Amino acid sequence: MRTEDGFLSQNLYGFVEDEAVKLATKLCRRIKMVPREHGYVWMVVGSSCSGKSLTIIRLKKLLMESERMVGPYVFCQPKVDRADLIDGVIRSRNKERIDAVSFSSKPEIEKVFHDNDVVVVDEIQLVSPLLQSFFLKELGLFVERGGIFVGVGLDFNSLGGEFIFSALLKSRSDKVHHLYSLCSMCGKPADRFDQRLINGIPARVDMPDFVGPTDSVTYEPRCADCLIIKK
Repeated sequence: MRTEDGFLSQNLYGFVEDEAVKLATKLCRRIKMVPREHGYVWMVVGSSCSGKSLTIIRLKKLLMESERMVGPYVFCQPKVDRADLIDGVIRSRNKERIDAVSFSSKPEIEKVFHDNDVVVVDEIQLVSPLLQSFFLKELGLFVERGGIFVGVGLDFNSLGGEFIFSALLKSRSDKVHHLYSLCSMCGKPADRFDQRLINGIPARVDMPDFVGPTDSVTYEPRCADCLIIKK
């Protein structure tokens, strides 16, 4: 369902902000309710334009209003050399943003988990393969001592395959929440897949998985029926 200029009509995404607020409120309530001797792992996944980053931006605002009830917390993301990811900032597509910790080393990951009771990580699929084993170890120790972890990001790539780290974390989660957007072609719910386009044309399968958006590389949500895998 496209408009004449080739972009999704904005009213198709009118529900995204509402769903982000609802989920942020639910997450905040869970964080305040979980006994401190019990850890909890929650994954939030979905396609692009589904409100993932907006959810945690709203969550931080809610936690700031409830700091005495939740203890120390941190919002962070992997440090990645991509133009679309700003070091020390989490931002949503509607331009809202919060300060965040960007990590790229084992000591930085250790500090994140050791210094906080609540850890929220955006773009979880981008954690470096060189750091994933250490991240899982620290996450396990964190949860054992009662920490609450929220991982947010993509779980499927533009070829319809799963991001391995996201899949592993989902398998270890107490709760997985799927946010969804609307397919840019037919308007059906799209909670998994993103179509990678190169100058508006579906990309071939031989491109790397972790290519960020640029002026020529773009991503749009697609349902399974409309996802094009070009060989």
